[in-house]
Amino acid sequence: MQRSLRHYVKHSIKWVGRTRPVLNTIALMAYIYTWLVGKTGKFEVHGQQEFENLIAENDGGIFVAWHGRALMLPFFWRNTRQMKALVSPHHDGRIIASLLAKYHILSIDGSSDRNATTAAMEIIKELEKGTVVSLISDGPRGPNMRLHKSVIYFAKMTGKPIMGFTYSSENAKVIKKSWDAMLLPKLFQKGIVYGTKPMFVPSDADEDMMESLRQQFEDELNSLTFTADKKCGLPEIKPGNSTKQDRHQHRLRGKR
Repeated sequence: MQRSLRHYVKHSIKWVGRTRPVLNTIALMAYIYTWLVGKTGKFEVHGQQEFENLIAENDGGIFVAWHGRALMLPFFWRNTRQMKALVSPHHDGRIIASLLAKYHILSIDGSSDRNATTAAMEIIKELEKGTVVSLISDGPRGPNMRLHKSVIYFAKMTGKPIMGFTYSSENAKVIKKSWDAMLLPKLFQKGIVYGTKPMFVPSDADEDMMESLRQQFEDELNSLTFTADKKCGLPEIKPGNSTKQDRHQHRLRGKR
């Protein structure tokens, strides 16, 4: 009886936490937080003008970031030409979609493992229309800081350039127990934003070339993340964590 009651209460709280009013409230709080951090902080932003020029010259492009370094980027790119972001249909994705909407960034529903085909078709369609498409390549379950091959595929199919961005901030909180090592910057702090060199993928690139370009881009974005953290006095994080790995290990332990 007691166990059943605890089970009911737990699931009731979980259900309430996924209702639209609660999700919208969380998104509003996230918006206020990111806006205050951006307005009170002193961030050196590198690569923003280069990206603006790039998308103007190529009529659109692909914006890439890591899951743990995506929170503040909508603030810095709030005035960019029309941008759409791939967002997971999961309830966490609904929070992100609501937050992005407040920065006038629209959403494309889907992820690497849910609605993948439909989302891929929409991404290609939007890129061909000249939209800037934002991809969080290691989300929503990791491994963190690993570039998904689909990014290279989209660039090859559309001829649009890819550019990645990352950031860090002094005295920021890094949630080390989270799979993505989420960075939470504080108000009134100095920070830095870095952008990778633009990358184009030839339309005739074979699998070997695409993998080489994928690894090259991943290495550069990771290197910039490590450099940003070092300049802000933060310890280097370790790429490769995954909620899928954690769940798999948990199931294995449960069978012993």
